[in-house]
Amino acid sequence: MTQTQIVTSADISVSAAQALVQKGVDQALKAQKNLSFAVVDRAGYLVAFARMDKAALVTVDVAIGKAHAAAFLKGPSKGFEDMINSGSPSMATVPNVLPLQGGMPILYNGQIVGAIGVSGSSGDDDQATAAALAGSFQP
Repeated sequence: MTQTQIVTSADISVSAAQALVQKGVDQALKAQKNLSFAVVDRAGYLVAFARMDKAALVTVDVAIGKAHAAAFLKGPSKGFEDMINSGSPSMATVPNVLPLQGGMPILYNGQIVGAIGVSGSSGDDDQATAAALAGSFQP
């Protein structure tokens, strides 16, 4: 007997994603940092983005890549970087996963609804910023 299941899931809304990006920009301005922020849905597709005026151009693709990695891996992108750094360099060849810290999943009711990526500072700082923004998410 075959049983059919229907799986329902939620994605972060455009307005919530834009609010997280704006919160990140506001915090970066206060800290005098120039960063890029990307929010993706649970499948890793871009929903909202901002590159601050003086952020390096490379931060665009890196922020998006970090967010995509966190959504794809369903965990912090730092975990993937740590795996590579601790003796599994072949993991760097996994397609479409950027192995850099600074990407965090965004949770709602215990479910991943998206992810945020931050780029433009040190890896540790990008990770801390992404974690703080993801942790502040409230729909």
